[in-house]
Amino acid sequence: MGNEQGSGNEKQGKKAKQQTNHNDKTTASGRYRMLEQRFLGFINDNRLIGPADRVLLAVSGGLDSVVMAEVFFRTGQSFALAHVNFGLRGVESDADAHFVQNIAARYGVPFHLTRFDTASVATERGISIQMAARDLRYDWFAQLIQAHGYASVATAHHQNDVLETLLLNLTRGTGLAGLHGIAARQGSVIRPLLFATRDELKDYADTHQVTFREDQSNADDTYARNRIRHHVVPVLAELNPGLWQTFPRTIGRLRAAEVLMQAELDRSWQTITETEGDRTLLRTNALLALPEPAFRLGEWLKPFGFTLDQAGQMLDALSRPPGQVFQSATHRVTHERSGLLLTHLTPLDWPEIRLDVWPDAPIDVAGRFWLTIETMPRPIDFKLPADPNIACLDADRLSFPLLLRPWQLGDRFQPLGLQGHKLVSDLLNDLKLSRAEREGTLLLLSGGQIAWVIGRRISHHVRITPQTRRVARLVWVAQ
Repeated sequence: MGNEQGSGNEKQGKKAKQQTNHNDKTTASGRYRMLEQRFLGFINDNRLIGPADRVLLAVSGGLDSVVMAEVFFRTGQSFALAHVNFGLRGVESDADAHFVQNIAARYGVPFHLTRFDTASVATERGISIQMAARDLRYDWFAQLIQAHGYASVATAHHQNDVLETLLLNLTRGTGLAGLHGIAARQGSVIRPLLFATRDELKDYADTHQVTFREDQSNADDTYARNRIRHHVVPVLAELNPGLWQTFPRTIGRLRAAEVLMQAELDRSWQTITETEGDRTLLRTNALLALPEPAFRLGEWLKPFGFTLDQAGQMLDALSRPPGQVFQSATHRVTHERSGLLLTHLTPLDWPEIRLDVWPDAPIDVAGRFWLTIETMPRPIDFKLPADPNIACLDADRLSFPLLLRPWQLGDRFQPLGLQGHKLVSDLLNDLKLSRAEREGTLLLLSGGQIAWVIGRRISHHVRITPQTRRVARLVWVAQ
């Protein structure tokens, strides 16, 4: 009897355990299906991916990007993988590249791989390794988008990245733009996992038995972001167990506040300025009558290369006799009797050159440079040149006259890979060029539109696409 009862208890226990395991699997299955549904909802709500789009996924081999690739695959998206070997961790970097290549083979999707000597580039440019890696990475992605016709490049940023970025910006000092986190779309870059947390992605990987590679540097508290990730965020989550429910709503409010602030800045700029040609006067009485004039002045002048400290000094100068001059890399502000006069720095004496037909010989530009232009059928194995002084454009998208001239205040174009337009002055600011380099920058215009900021960036509308039949190859060489 005792044996029969024991046997019955064992059977009941085994059945209960099987039921528990089944419930766990069902719950886990529901969780990962819910994540995929949230992914589809997020990309639709934010219009990140169209029905015919093929997206280039930036995959490092770590948890976040590998889960992104799995979600794209399981939801039937069209995609390719791209991996950058930064050459910073020796054989580990090579193993990461091989790992991602195997993922692409398993999915049966195109795979792109490149390698950079990132440390040497950082030393050469005088910037941090992290900044050099970022610049190299996104420049390469832009080239792949142009060459292969991808709709966008997707990175695997998520909610934890948004919070960490906000906290980093807050500790360094920032305005509203640094507090609203990471945008779901920025030009040709999309971030389709911003709805999820790192724990949710890890749970998805565990459920699907998705393997990924651990980057040991993620555990190194030498990096400020890692210290925030390991020591600050856990305390915040302990203080507010609902952190990941309330945080996205906070970000939404901050973004809305920034939109309203920018609208007010645009409106008040129009009310206090008088513009004639490339000269803009900010009238003293009208400026000082506004609430928070120092903040407004700093925000208005930031695109022209001036710092917040300079803006504060300009405001102080208004209480003293006129004559003080402030200068950025591209502009000058002069304190005059009626206000602050904003002007563009005088460029070098560059000529304007007009071309009505394709030139059959190199063009002499002010005795300092040669510009060579040749057209050719698009090669089957076409690759974009790495040299920034060589531009390959779609010859059939170019229209005469072609005009070579210095850039001017207000010049605007659509840089390669971006959806919106950008001021040339902003591009040069972003590139952190010296004053001489800025003043020596020329433009090539096609039919009145900028086709190439020479040596800096080509325009998106004249890029090489899979439909390109003829290539115009332009080479800019110092004499």
